[in-house]
Amino acid sequence: MTGAESGQVPKRMPQTVAEPPPRPDAPKRFIDHEQVVEYFKGVGRDGLAHAYIFYGPRGVGKKTFARALAFSLLCEDAESFPVGYCGECGACKRGIAGSSGDIIIVDEEFVHAADAFAGKPERKTSDIGIEASRRIIQLMSLKSYEGSSRLIAILPDFDNVTSDATYNALLKELEEPNPGKLFLITTEHLDSIIETIRSRAVLVRFDPMPDATIERELVNEYKVPKARATEIARRAQGSLGEAILELDEESAELRRSAREWLLACLRAPGKLPPMPEFDKDERENARAELDEVLRQARLTARDVLVSALGNNKVLLDPTGAAEYRKTVEALGAAAADKAANAIDAINEAERMSNTNIAPATTFGWLQVQLRSL
Repeated sequence: MTGAESGQVPKRMPQTVAEPPPRPDAPKRFIDHEQVVEYFKGVGRDGLAHAYIFYGPRGVGKKTFARALAFSLLCEDAESFPVGYCGECGACKRGIAGSSGDIIIVDEEFVHAADAFAGKPERKTSDIGIEASRRIIQLMSLKSYEGSSRLIAILPDFDNVTSDATYNALLKELEEPNPGKLFLITTEHLDSIIETIRSRAVLVRFDPMPDATIERELVNEYKVPKARATEIARRAQGSLGEAILELDEESAELRRSAREWLLACLRAPGKLPPMPEFDKDERENARAELDEVLRQARLTARDVLVSALGNNKVLLDPTGAAEYRKTVEALGAAAADKAANAIDAINEAERMSNTNIAPATTFGWLQVQLRSL
């Protein structure tokens, strides 16, 4: 799903203008969101608009649905629409392998390949820039490689687009609807996309998933023991992608460290606990790590606030109840106010993390704010 579809793969240029670089990446199973599936069933494959924006929390299936929809449109033997592709026909196999000329997935690999194609030095970030925008427009102007009636561009994580030039280039494409082109855009924060883009696309909301659905998926598909699946599902807050990430030992360790760091900051603001170390070589990795730390810190501060208010029944992580009580005792009578102020500071740090401020600088600022509670 959304947050778990990346991978380390060799970088290479497209072999032809029509073919994006191959990236073998089997799509994940799309589950839940019956209202989205029913909506597209009603629209039908012939009634699709030229552009959609899928918005909602991360890890709830926006990217997975976009890929499933694209595969179903090109599948030679689709069982149903919008997610019933066979996975076995030539079009499906090429789509899954990342070598379909009719499906363009604008991921990190695509962005860096577009920069290289234009003769530009590789950037440290994978945000969609002007060269990637021009490459999208170029590829979407070609004839169908699969012999289908439309070309499909999937633009995930559109929150990260900040360049006016990028917006303007893509806006021109969206201003001129073409039945042979379909744009599928995903974003966590709808208001981060400028109104001129939003107004030219159909908006489709993806809601958080029920805990029971996440728990069932962890047990049945990932063989997680039920007790642990229940714990992870509750902490995931409706995001299957977040729950799956917790199964990775490295991710789980980062999350545990982030929770312990936040509690240490609240208990002893006069002492600075060691900062989690962020990737010094890859800024994109460092930003992703910061986002994860901030999310875990916010969830922990929220549970401290709940504990201070005496409502332990709604803790997101009941296993930490004893540590929350110790933190509330250390904070004293103003524990609830201080926990709420910590959440405000974390939210501001998250806003800063979406700018060009270095992750370590953002984190250092947050640590100073927490010391002053």
